Amino acid sequence: MNTFLWVLQVVLALFFLMPAGMKLLSSKQKLIEKGMVKDGESDIPSRLIGTMELLGSIGLILPMWLNILPILTPIAAIGFCIIMIGAFAVHFGRKEYKQLALPVLIFILSAIVAWYRFQG
Repeated sequence: MNTFLWVLQVVLALFFLMPAGMKLLSSKQKLIEKGMVKDGESDIPSRLIGTMELLGSIGLILPMWLNILPILTPIAAIGFCIIMIGAFAVHFGRKEYKQLALPVLIFILSAIVAWYRFQG
């Protein structure tokens, strides 16, 4: 089970690193073009989410791997669950129903990591 959880943690970390990098490194114009920010709106919320995704990716791996405050790993997984609830709400609100399955799947995988890593 431990190996499965490690694989899941790495997959989730990589999954969140890619959009985090895009949100943090792209110009505001690129974010507008990709539909992540509406024209005339601030890009700060998108940048904050990118920061949370980056920190969460780090939190899924480093604390357990280095055995320094390993409780941060399931907390990071819970953070991803919260982000996925927000993603679900945004896509649902935009009536992007075809995109709802991915946040649900990532929520479930993150919840599995949180549950079993809290167990010990």
